[in-house]
Amino acid sequence: MGKVKRFFFKVAAVFLAFPSLFAHAQSTRRLENPLRDIGTVPQLVRAVLDVVVQIGAPIAAIFIIYSGFLFILARGNPTKLEKAKSALTWTVVGTAVLLGAWVLSQAIGGTIEQLRR
Repeated sequence: MGKVKRFFFKVAAVFLAFPSLFAHAQSTRRLENPLRDIGTVPQLVRAVLDVVVQIGAPIAAIFIIYSGFLFILARGNPTKLEKAKSALTWTVVGTAVLLGAWVLSQAIGGTIEQLRR
């Protein structure tokens, strides 16, 4: 009986968390092209990286907060402090890679657009 309850609560959580998905799916009858405004490869790369940055930035913030909690919970324990330092270091590296890719795509896309004129 426990498995049935857990399954029911998982399904209910999906319906409660994403009600607009199900309501929207019922109200529209045809699929629309999400790439209708994108005509070139640089525009596609910009659009993809914009979505990645919009998703990645909050995740990076959450991991920075998590690293802070690791520092607090370490309480001077050298092994736990090393784990907290490592988590913070890799979070900052990942964030730098994410934002660096976005900046490079913006710069390259801008350069290509200027060269086309």
